[in-house]
Amino acid sequence: MSAITTLYRGDIVNIRRDSLMQFLLVYPLLLGLLMRWLIPWLTAGLMDTFDLTLYYLFIASFFGLIIMPDLAGSLVGLLLLDERDENTLTALLVTPMPITTYVLYRVVTPTLISFIGILVLVPLIGIDVPPMGALVVLALSASLGAPIFTLILASLAKNKVEGMAIMKGMGVLLMAPMIAWFVPEPWQWLLGIFPTFWSAKAYWLAVGGESYLWVAAVGGVYAVGIVWLLLRQFQRGIYK
Repeated sequence: MSAITTLYRGDIVNIRRDSLMQFLLVYPLLLGLLMRWLIPWLTAGLMDTFDLTLYYLFIASFFGLIIMPDLAGSLVGLLLLDERDENTLTALLVTPMPITTYVLYRVVTPTLISFIGILVLVPLIGIDVPPMGALVVLALSASLGAPIFTLILASLAKNKVEGMAIMKGMGVLLMAPMIAWFVPEPWQWLLGIFPTFWSAKAYWLAVGGESYLWVAAVGGVYAVGIVWLLLRQFQRGIYK
């Protein structure tokens, strides 16, 4: 537990001195409050020309469910790159702390942040909110993808500057559910190659009262598989 406490305190120090990381922490709350006010306002303003309610489910799933793993994963990924820039990872190799403890901490942290964030953000937005039991399942499935964003940054970026560029490229993972919304079935399922598709699809099914558990389960297992592959790549990079 002392090792985890040390890592946690180090993260707090890094976040306090980086305005971008501080913004990423508060962004979900600001986004939820903005959407809670903005969506009804836009719906009323566009009533005579465009029915925004037809896209409520799309908006709720994207801003409530899909955004959070990206933000949490990117935040922890930037923390990890900070440690790489400061040679903290190299120092860890000669300390009593098992490297597996460090890796596990870096995987669990974005998952937990994302899980809690989704449970707060979806009800805060307040449109097309699934029942709480379903929301917990959906939040768990989606949050398992958060370490993917972390490990992509850790595996591909050599420093924080490169990490910022890669963060923009990771937007393709956010685009997949957006594209899928406009693609009819069964072709929609082809976008299942992107892990973010599964949690979004499960959300749509849950709100529609259809069977969603198997979709959420497939998405969770798929995300864990990708995380495992990225972890192997990341661990090989540590020892180079």
